[in-house]
Amino acid sequence: MDKDWVAKTLIRLLEVYTPPGSEPKLHKTLQEVCSEIGFQECYIDEVGNFFASYGKGPTLLLASHLDTVPGALEVSYDGAVVSGRGAVDAKGPLLSYILGAGIAIEEDPGLRIVVGGLVREELDGLGAKHLVGRGFKADYILVGEPTNLGIAIAYRGSITFEALARARGGHSSAPYIGESALDKLLDFLFELRSRYKGSSYEDVTSAITMLNSGDWPSKLPENARAYVNIRFPRPYEPNSILEEVLELSRKHDVELKLIDETPPIEVKLNTRIGRALIRGCLRNGVKPRIVRKTGTSDMNVLARISRDIAAFGPGDSRLAHTCSEKISIEDIVKAAKIISSMIKELAR
Repeated sequence: MDKDWVAKTLIRLLEVYTPPGSEPKLHKTLQEVCSEIGFQECYIDEVGNFFASYGKGPTLLLASHLDTVPGALEVSYDGAVVSGRGAVDAKGPLLSYILGAGIAIEEDPGLRIVVGGLVREELDGLGAKHLVGRGFKADYILVGEPTNLGIAIAYRGSITFEALARARGGHSSAPYIGESALDKLLDFLFELRSRYKGSSYEDVTSAITMLNSGDWPSKLPENARAYVNIRFPRPYEPNSILEEVLELSRKHDVELKLIDETPPIEVKLNTRIGRALIRGCLRNGVKPRIVRKTGTSDMNVLARISRDIAAFGPGDSRLAHTCSEKISIEDIVKAAKIISSMIKELAR
């Protein structure tokens, strides 16, 4: 738990740039770190998920993800804070899980501890979905995400789709004669945004994340493409949102291609892992905070394996997916101690 060692180890993880699809580049480094700490077994499954485990008994899965959003950042350390792509989301939380489980190794907690580094969380959740599909069994699950050491019991659902408009085009000098695919797409997007214009966890929100159209300044576009993400809490479900979006797309003659849909998740705090996490916080001088996250994570998917689940980790989630990703080494160490205490509580 030496802070310089923790910082150097996190830097090793961050220096391996892992946007979705390139996670295997991190496997060797993770195996070296976990073997050094004392895990009994390291292995990789069919889709590239990394696992390190030890012990016997009821299974506790400590799952974070290996991939980051695209956009490499310079990795640096100022003696207290490490900066770099993935520091917050989610290699910092992943390292805290490895360390927390490592502290508990010598305690022989009477549990099977499995640390999982899952793939493609930032794309389509393939790693978590594969675990569900192949029947992975776990009694308790903790999901490594930046929660500022809060205990997350809820995440909103997510729908991501591609919208495509086509038109016959024309000359920009006479737009009233021609037809613009971009105008058609923008009309659809404006109405969609006006319908889903929420500004809090309880609301349905929408975001246009990519927009592309046109190939010449004086030519009306014949094709226009956009990517849209919609987030929604319970009691909304993906099907009801999709029906509304499809109705709008037909109205504006826009084609849709669904990329991903994930239902929202909310669990009770009064689970064994929830109670153990609260006690772990208290034993390490951290006031327990219950949070509901506006985003979506692997917790939404892994809840199909066990409802005795929560999300927890170091890091400020407001820095995730930004060019200012950074995390305090002290918070990683504190999170590791809380996780170790949580493991001892579950063992009881």
